[in-house]
Amino acid sequence: MLRTKFELLKSDDLAARAWHKNSSGGSSGEPVTLLQDRYYNDMSQALTEMHYSWAGRAVGEPFVKLWGSDRDILFGTVGWRNKLSNFIRNRRLLNSFDLSRQHMQKYVKIIRRARPVIIEAYAESVYEFARYINAAQIELPPVRSVVSSAGTLYPFIREEVTRAFNCPVLNRYGSREVGDLAGERTAGAGMEVFTFTHFVEVVDEAGEPCAPGEEGDVLVTCLTNYAMPIIRYRIGDRAVVGAMITAPTPSVERLATITGRVTDAFVREDGSTIPGNFFIHFVGVVHNSGWLKKTQIVQQDYDSILIKMVTVAPPPEGALEEIRGSLQLVMGPACQVTFEFVEAIPKLPSGKYRYTVSLVSRPPPSAPTLQ
Repeated sequence: MLRTKFELLKSDDLAARAWHKNSSGGSSGEPVTLLQDRYYNDMSQALTEMHYSWAGRAVGEPFVKLWGSDRDILFGTVGWRNKLSNFIRNRRLLNSFDLSRQHMQKYVKIIRRARPVIIEAYAESVYEFARYINAAQIELPPVRSVVSSAGTLYPFIREEVTRAFNCPVLNRYGSREVGDLAGERTAGAGMEVFTFTHFVEVVDEAGEPCAPGEEGDVLVTCLTNYAMPIIRYRIGDRAVVGAMITAPTPSVERLATITGRVTDAFVREDGSTIPGNFFIHFVGVVHNSGWLKKTQIVQQDYDSILIKMVTVAPPPEGALEEIRGSLQLVMGPACQVTFEFVEAIPKLPSGKYRYTVSLVSRPPPSAPTLQ
């Protein structure tokens, strides 16, 4: 609807508002454009500062932002206004789009010099950086928290980053379309929904509210953007409900975890789905003894899965058959699992990385929601 009814979604008093255009990062492959006003921007910045305080940073204390979006890096570092803003905020903005060894060595030196109290980063970017730090046994100045604010914070990522920086890793969740909408106070305890700025629902395939412990699609109503109100926006993510209220209207108070994009979940022929993190865990953790550097798992059809692999050593004898067997246990014995060894797996234009991709259509929801 944002694409087809754009003009109709504009506020009637738009001419009297200070507004600008923004667009999604393109994680779904189809970026959308919308309008946002100054009040929305002010509230978004306030939410970010609030979560920084949960992570242990007071206003004015130094922090490093390891960011993976070329657009944000460009607009955030060019021009005297942006340089002044970074100076006032005591922020160092580092480009993680290309995490070569040379760049990571440079970033280690910057962190040692800046001594940030927190580090904010893409989940995938800080994971690659943490692997480098752990492998090289690099010691860094104490950091109070690492904040993962883009991409899916899988358990294996949290574990690696915690070991590298010796501090809690807090998850924050949001998008360009609706801003930050939930965040952790305590690592691993689930993300509190910012209910004063967002109304969040998690629904099943029939559009019915999911109960605590159940997984479904995330719908978001943003309460601060009057330039273009976004109501029950299907954000494209899957999540597990942690806590909710049922009256007067069902809404989520806490998200237990974000399991990934809708297209990260694999679909079986009966219409049931399996979270993408199941495959990531088995391929990248259970069956990986150190020979596998990076992987992307693609569901091409109900009974066809392609696993792309970047390796640092030949797979041990029998490893590929073990992976194939694990996937067939959940996808069915007829599922064909093939392997492709590649030099690199590119990131999306947004800087995010897709560990799992399903090309199989899911059953459409029955409840009308904004697309």
